[in-house]
Amino acid sequence: MVRDLIDKIRRVFIETLDELQWMDETSKMKAKEKANAIKEQIGYPDYILEDQNEKLDQEYINLTFSEHEYFENILVNLQTGAQKSLRKLRERVDQDVWLIGAAVVNAFYSPNRNQIVFPAGILQPPFFSKHQPQALNFGGIGMVIGHEIIHGFDDNGRNFDKDGNMFDWWSNFSATHFKEQSRCMIYQYGNYSWELAGGQNVSGISTLGENIADNGGVRQAYKAYLKWVEREGKEPSLPGLDLTHEQLFFLNFAQVWCGSYRPEYASQSIKTDAHSPLKFRVMGSLQNFEAFSEAFHCKVGTAMHPIEKCRVW
Repeated sequence: MVRDLIDKIRRVFIETLDELQWMDETSKMKAKEKANAIKEQIGYPDYILEDQNEKLDQEYINLTFSEHEYFENILVNLQTGAQKSLRKLRERVDQDVWLIGAAVVNAFYSPNRNQIVFPAGILQPPFFSKHQPQALNFGGIGMVIGHEIIHGFDDNGRNFDKDGNMFDWWSNFSATHFKEQSRCMIYQYGNYSWELAGGQNVSGISTLGENIADNGGVRQAYKAYLKWVEREGKEPSLPGLDLTHEQLFFLNFAQVWCGSYRPEYASQSIKTDAHSPLKFRVMGSLQNFEAFSEAFHCKVGTAMHPIEKCRVW
């Protein structure tokens, strides 16, 4: 199901390129090639479920732990990790190796591999469930998939080609206009003031890549959901909720970024985190997306339907 979602959202990203006025045809073709070349890892490495599991045995062959010697166990673990890293100097690069544990509730894009990774930890409610309406799945894990794909085309990822090599594949026209489109978001997020962090402003520059990915991700996932409804038909309404499925999509998008901070951490993270604070990740993306204001009937000129909107992808 997740692989199918990735295919749907990737197709929407490629189709959406045709809407962009700021990108020329040469760069669009290169972007399509790169998007089609993105590899994915989903859940966990297949080999961990094999019965005769030599690969897993090799992972632990040099680890000998004692239940009575905690400090010595730490040293053995460090030594084994160092030896494993040194062995890689003489081995061919394994493009299929997993860089993250299966239980981690996270996802990421690797520019050097042109690869997106979704561990099993994030493939659960509220992000994803085969038992919940597709509106929630597209608004949850669908948005995350779109977010990770867009990272291949943000202010950092765009510097790498379809094979993961650092290579400038952009025309001067498209590169110049990309920077112009990005300025709008730098200004928008840079004007958010966070009360919990003592009224400090978000850094529009250091959070740019994540903001581009959030904005593009929710837009692609929503379009992919509408295409799914066209093909499969409308889903039955959820009992007890007077909400359309379009509203449910945006509700779950907000839900997956629901969280809280201590003021001390807020003050630290606003200076160091590449992501905008959770509140602004949601508000910033939806203020820029006309479909949200249509779904919730926001009047033009109100906070969630501003006249000036930012868009990169």
